Amino acid sequence: ENRLIIATLLPFLEMGRWLLCCATLCLALVVSFATIQSQEGNFEPQCQYDDDYGWPRFHNAEELVASPWSTYFMKVYGEMPSKYPVCIYDFWTIDASAYNEANITGHKVVPPTAELKEGDLFSGTNLGLGIYHGSWKPLPDHAWVEVAHVAFPTELQGYWVWRARGSGVWANIGKTKVFPTPSDPSQIHKEAIAFLVQNCSSKPSIGWPRQESDIFGFCAREKGIDSIQFEPQAGEQPLGSFGLAGATEMVLTNIDGMYNCGVEDASITPLREGWMASRQCDCENYEYTESCGLMRRAPFPLSIMGSDPPLCKLQQGPPFWNRWKACDPLTCKPTSCKPQRRSMAKMPTGQTASIETISVQV
Repeated sequence: ENRLIIATLLPFLEMGRWLLCCATLCLALVVSFATIQSQEGNFEPQCQYDDDYGWPRFHNAEELVASPWSTYFMKVYGEMPSKYPVCIYDFWTIDASAYNEANITGHKVVPPTAELKEGDLFSGTNLGLGIYHGSWKPLPDHAWVEVAHVAFPTELQGYWVWRARGSGVWANIGKTKVFPTPSDPSQIHKEAIAFLVQNCSSKPSIGWPRQESDIFGFCAREKGIDSIQFEPQAGEQPLGSFGLAGATEMVLTNIDGMYNCGVEDASITPLREGWMASRQCDCENYEYTESCGLMRRAPFPLSIMGSDPPLCKLQQGPPFWNRWKACDPLTCKPTSCKPQRRSMAKMPTGQTASIETISVQV
């Protein structure tokens, strides 16, 4: 009788197992599709402005291939765009080396003064040139953004970047929070610091710049914040921060700025390259020079007492007077992916002098 019951139920059990397998497969497909859709939908819109301010708008690949901008895209992104139309005015950052190598003309380079107008091509950004935009919007959670970063040995936790659409180096910002950048230098980052240290399980160090890593690294991670966005500095004209036109700060809290690639093992970097972050960034963690440091000397009185940790290898002791030696931020290497490294290899000496060297004081 028991055998009869089992024989009767066996087909139903087999059917149940089959249905369970189908349900599992369908769920996996739904999750995969949702992930793809999410990634595709979390980029800044293309051609979002009605006015291109004299910059080209390419409606299809054929138009772009017929333009010198196709050379530029290959040098910066290593591939042509996969989605059209493409508007050059969308870029905030222009790679000066790639721009010159592509023999692009049509816009006069102007200095980054208060007289900058919308759409002007100006000098002095993280990659040499920029297109001026007079308005700024924060990014939503889980957006993909192009960034510019320079590795400093004191950036122990957290990865400070400039938001730089057009750089060709991508990061996903995850769960993000936006804070103001006040006009008063003494108040910069204060609101973010107050939020992050509240209920943090580890008291931040009193030493600077280690304190900065504790707050924007450890405490931010503990709060589940993946990135911090800072608005342009209040009252700044032209729009930007710290006197740099078009520059706004971000912190990617889950990776570490002491590494160009954000992690010690460059092969597992979360950074991406290509058009719309199409592939993992082929980046390299460069060795520091003896003089590579965030700034020449720490702010007074730390310039006398010494910072924690020392800003560069030259300031390490003993002897104790090494702390008074000057570091050189311009010897620090910017993060780049493979296409940019090929381009930068041809860059004239001193071309990277405008790379991020602003200090962040807390």
